[in-house]
Amino acid sequence: MAIITKPLTNTEVERAKPQNKEYNLMDGQGLFLRVKPTGAKTWLFNYYHPTTKKRTNITIGNYPEISIAQARQWREEYRALIAQGIDPKTHKEKVQREQELAEANTFLAVAEKWRDKKRGEIAEKTLAKYWGSLNLHIFPFIGRYPVAEIVPTLALAPLQRVEQRNNVDMANRLAGYINEILNFAVNGGLIPFNPCAKMGQALKKHKKQNNPHIEIEELPQFMQDLANANIETQTRWLVQFQLLTMTRAGEASGARWDEIDFKKKIWVIPAERMKAREAHSIPLSIQAVILLKRLHAINGRFEYVFLKRGDNYAPMNPSSINMAIKRFGYHGRQTAHGFRGLARTWLGENGIPREIGEMCLSHRVGNAIEKAYNHANYLTQRKAVMQQWADFIEQCSAGTLPESHLKIVNS
Repeated sequence: MAIITKPLTNTEVERAKPQNKEYNLMDGQGLFLRVKPTGAKTWLFNYYHPTTKKRTNITIGNYPEISIAQARQWREEYRALIAQGIDPKTHKEKVQREQELAEANTFLAVAEKWRDKKRGEIAEKTLAKYWGSLNLHIFPFIGRYPVAEIVPTLALAPLQRVEQRNNVDMANRLAGYINEILNFAVNGGLIPFNPCAKMGQALKKHKKQNNPHIEIEELPQFMQDLANANIETQTRWLVQFQLLTMTRAGEASGARWDEIDFKKKIWVIPAERMKAREAHSIPLSIQAVILLKRLHAINGRFEYVFLKRGDNYAPMNPSSINMAIKRFGYHGRQTAHGFRGLARTWLGENGIPREIGEMCLSHRVGNAIEKAYNHANYLTQRKAVMQQWADFIEQCSAGTLPESHLKIVNS
């Protein structure tokens, strides 16, 4: 005949006194209270291991932190696991490990690892801009959540707050950063898939506005206006240098003398200053070399080619170009980055092969092997293209379009 254990009462548990040796008070179906000589009372569950069939104990917790009702609830959960062939102790350890892992891998913690990976891939200034946006708009809302708990409804909330402030562009960019971080988590084995991959579909689409630039036919007037503009000489030369070299504003304004090889007539911008984090060699036209020699006569003893006003040890601010362009009447019509669009138009109209044109603009073309091959084999061709471009700009500076371009326009 089976022994029926009478369930414990709250009074019995509360009044259980310590003895010289620890003893157990049985509640039934494997649940019991262990009372130690110190007076400490602990709930345990005794069961047959579903695989080894050996008796073992699992600690539930201390009384009174865990009440009788709570202890019995744990017992039923453990019994349900055993019925499924799952060892409660192994299951509990697994849950604890997952919880510890989740706490260690919050969205913010994973984002910090993602940031470390991005270093060396993109410019530090660009990365700092990404991080600042996340810090302001995203981390205060979802940074503390385990990355495994990030779902579209959770991630969309801060994005929609940004969107409601009429900053659709920022909302879409932030969605892109979140997806990058979650894809990083997938690749790191922290989550099985990215649940927010299609989250951007719930946001308004940003109407991309390309950096405006004038038409090629307007370049002669622009060059005349630049020549007559009431701006500092070095700023004028910086605008001309960026235009001649087809570079980005920051690349041009941050040029250093140790990057310039006058003998080989080449400018090598190191990887850390390039958007793609790869060194870029630019063949210098005769006009660019003349301009640099003028500057060298003035600034050659300093590190930078274009010096910040009042500070001989700092480069000119890239924004100086846009400020100058606005000053002589081209606000909304031409930007510093728009010079590259202008150059791209000219490259296309003059039949320059795409691969060479893209390399002139320091855009990535092909895989690593193809890029190495192209760099070695297109330098001579690019030198000819850059000289042709500089000759075109020089003739425009005289106030007229080259006859060859007029033929293209009229054809």
